Amino acid sequence: MNQASHNEEFHNCICENFSDKFYDWKITSLFYTAIHYLKALATKKGIDIGQTHHEIEMNVNPDRHKPVMRISKNAWSEYKKLLQYSRTSRYDGINTDFETFELIMKSDYEYCVKHLANFKKYLIGQGLEI
Repeated sequence: MNQASHNEEFHNCICENFSDKFYDWKITSLFYTAIHYLKALATKKGIDIGQTHHEIEMNVNPDRHKPVMRISKNAWSEYKKLLQYSRTSRYDGINTDFETFELIMKSDYEYCVKHLANFKKYLIGQGLEI
């Protein structure tokens, strides 16, 4: 929970100080907020979901055979979208002019805010106090 709160605080700091910049970092901070809240839920349940993205996927994805902490299909979809947007923002880089890149990242970021809000609702419904 501490790391998730720290990530959210960092996200809020970026937003307050750079409202129209660094969308790639805002997206990344939202994804890492989600992953640490997911780990907090697992800890609360006494379940080890792993450390790597692959291990976590194997252990929570409702479409996998016997995940140790199956989450709902909707929650998995929200989490996976955050992961995908984060990977795009971190690894695809600027492959167009910077202004277009920022517009794309801003749009992606706005989706990520919604995905995290939906994911947090699921986690709260599972008993996580956020």
